[in-house]
Amino acid sequence: MRGELQFDGARAYAHLKHLVVDIGPRLGGSDDERRAAEYIRGHYERIGLQARLEEFPVTNYDLRQKQLVATSPAMREVPCEVYYLNQDTPAEGLEADAVYVGPGDLSHLGPEVEGHIVLVLRGVRSDTYADLMRWKPAGLVIIEDTVATGPIRTETLPEVRAKFGAVPAVRISHEDGLRLVKEGVQRMRLVVRTTEHQATSRNVIADLPGTVFPDQIIVIGGHFDSSIGIQGASDNAGGTVVAMELARVFAERGSKRSLRFFAWGSEELGLRGSVHHVKALKKAHKEAKKADGFVKGRDKTELEKHMLCVNIDVQGSVLGMNEALVLGPKDLGAALRLMSKEHGPAYQVQDDIYSSDNMPFSEAGVPSVGFARSGGTTSFLHTLGDIIDHLRPEALQENGRFIEEFLIRYVTEARAFPFEREIPEEMKKKIREYFEKRLAIDYLEDEEEKKES
Repeated sequence: MRGELQFDGARAYAHLKHLVVDIGPRLGGSDDERRAAEYIRGHYERIGLQARLEEFPVTNYDLRQKQLVATSPAMREVPCEVYYLNQDTPAEGLEADAVYVGPGDLSHLGPEVEGHIVLVLRGVRSDTYADLMRWKPAGLVIIEDTVATGPIRTETLPEVRAKFGAVPAVRISHEDGLRLVKEGVQRMRLVVRTTEHQATSRNVIADLPGTVFPDQIIVIGGHFDSSIGIQGASDNAGGTVVAMELARVFAERGSKRSLRFFAWGSEELGLRGSVHHVKALKKAHKEAKKADGFVKGRDKTELEKHMLCVNIDVQGSVLGMNEALVLGPKDLGAALRLMSKEHGPAYQVQDDIYSSDNMPFSEAGVPSVGFARSGGTTSFLHTLGDIIDHLRPEALQENGRFIEEFLIRYVTEARAFPFEREIPEEMKKKIREYFEKRLAIDYLEDEEEKKES
């Protein structure tokens, strides 16, 4: 079978160059994200697929001013990145005593941090963010845990801000944080000035109908947005172009089962594109089951036709390890392990959650696998270092062909679909904890579901 593989890393790399160099950074809801969506849709249409855009609202933002200065014991400016969608300072900034509180578990904090600028190592998870807000700090400085990469660019969720409150917040490099703590920083001045507004983001969706089992739908995709001002070459133009090239391959080969290709919008803003899509599927599912003439066991809703989600995130880096994170039956992980051991490349296959666009599908009962790269050059994710120079066509092709072969064996040519449509109970618990604790919001529940629960 391996001699028949058609995935072309050079074709994928050409798409990558257009997305990250010709178009550039693609913050969710921005004009450049829209331009990227139109380019991706054009590709799908040129290879003969039925393509469409699915729009949804997001909160967009931009930077006006940022500054962090250690005022005592020595006046020194510290390079920083804004932790967006929190809170601005007054125009003149704010100055307060500083206190270092250790790693990101903030449950031990007390009134000693009130009115202080709090320095914390590693990111603050949404479920511990409430512990910090309870004591009313003046500001937050997050020290990165990874060395030699610079502070990352990211944001909190507007829903978390509305639920727990917010303070002006920035991120600094590990090295600068180490220096501040060693010097015993006592007082700091912080300036954060941003703008935010409501914008429109979109998913790109393209369908290849199955020739034998059209009612068995396999989702294949990756998010095409990036963090603000960042090329996002590996995260996740790399995954997007792998999906685009897989679409070309299977548009030519055909498939017994329906393949639905996605380029997800605004993943970096909190899985917005996939959450929007799955919420619509869940709503339609409930309505269809109540419709006249629907017979349980004979008829299937659109959601029930979804058999598997294949999410491709963080791809193409020259140095890194291959991962496959599985939420589904044991046979799914076993198939990936056997393929990897049979002929490579080496994959670390785990039955575990992966924080990307497969998560909403698995919350809705659809098994998923998330293909990703980790370690090595992926340390630059969400920083200005996530650039095309660190990616190569050969790396895209190696993993693209592995995914291609997986799909041929178990999806497009299989006589019977080999994986049960089930999520083990222990995985369901992890998924629910992910949405409730890590994101601190019942993202996928509509008002009716909340009342029923």
